[in-house]
Amino acid sequence: MTTKETDTQTVATRPRRSIEGIRTYGTIIGMVLVVAALGVARPTFLGPQNLLAVGVDATVLTVVSVGLSLVMSMRGIDLSIAATADVAGYLAATMLLSGSGTLAAVFAALAVGLFVGLVNGLLAGYFGVPAIVATLGVNLLLTTAALVISSNGTPQQLFTAPSELVSGFLTVGTGSVGPVRVLLIVAVLVVFGTWFASRRTVWGRQIDLVEASARAAFLAGIPVRAVFAAGFVASGLLAALAGLMLVARTGVALPGMSQALLLEAFTAVYLGSIASPSGRISVIWTVIGVVFVSLLANGLTLLGLGAPWLYGLNGALILIALALGALRREEKH
Repeated sequence: MTTKETDTQTVATRPRRSIEGIRTYGTIIGMVLVVAALGVARPTFLGPQNLLAVGVDATVLTVVSVGLSLVMSMRGIDLSIAATADVAGYLAATMLLSGSGTLAAVFAALAVGLFVGLVNGLLAGYFGVPAIVATLGVNLLLTTAALVISSNGTPQQLFTAPSELVSGFLTVGTGSVGPVRVLLIVAVLVVFGTWFASRRTVWGRQIDLVEASARAAFLAGIPVRAVFAAGFVASGLLAALAGLMLVARTGVALPGMSQALLLEAFTAVYLGSIASPSGRISVIWTVIGVVFVSLLANGLTLLGLGAPWLYGLNGALILIALALGALRREEKH
């Protein structure tokens, strides 16, 4: 082959590589452009104070989303995360106001998440109930439970309660360690712990095998049912923790206050998977999805656009992510 022919082939492959690069990193490029456009429209959007506020706002969504990502990475789904957060947060607030103490309230809330995760894991992992059906049923039961224990939606207001009952708990939502908010520290610890469990442990390697092919993993001797069920347990625990964080931050517990987390968490997980060069769901890329969703919500607020726009955009982002994922799978085949 002559040097001229080699140069011709090199020039011909450059556009192809450029197209492949755009396909691979197009979602990230699109996210950056949207953020830049919001920054131009509202200069305060990219200001340090606003970005810090967005970071704190994103902590609750981060915790619930990384839990959901574990289930979805194994081709599962958990529709009960928002209701779990509601029940856990409301129960904790009720126990705090009754004088049970911060530790008792936190452990009771986490026990709710553990119980919900075990029920979802047993139904979907061992009894063969489709995850979408199992978790939808559990979601309805939890919604009913939240209304019953709250006397049909009576809010629990912690910010007006005696400080000796709630000060320790509310410090998690409003306090800082030096210049860093406690909520940010909690979110970072959760992300690191979940990433380590999913990437540096035997269970994490088993998740990868189940994601690739559940049947092949079963034939290889992997306890597929237990691995799948453990994902729901982790998702339930992190949803309960998110509920605690939300109540600690707002000082109020009210049934239904966590419902927006469900759509936002799905959006974050899907966007993260499409933004990832591998096209797989992972903890780190889910966090990137959370950051974008949180920035978008904040930007719309600064532009004076309400919740309907945010819901509509989140729905559109999910559809776009699904479409891009389908196109990527077709290209691989």
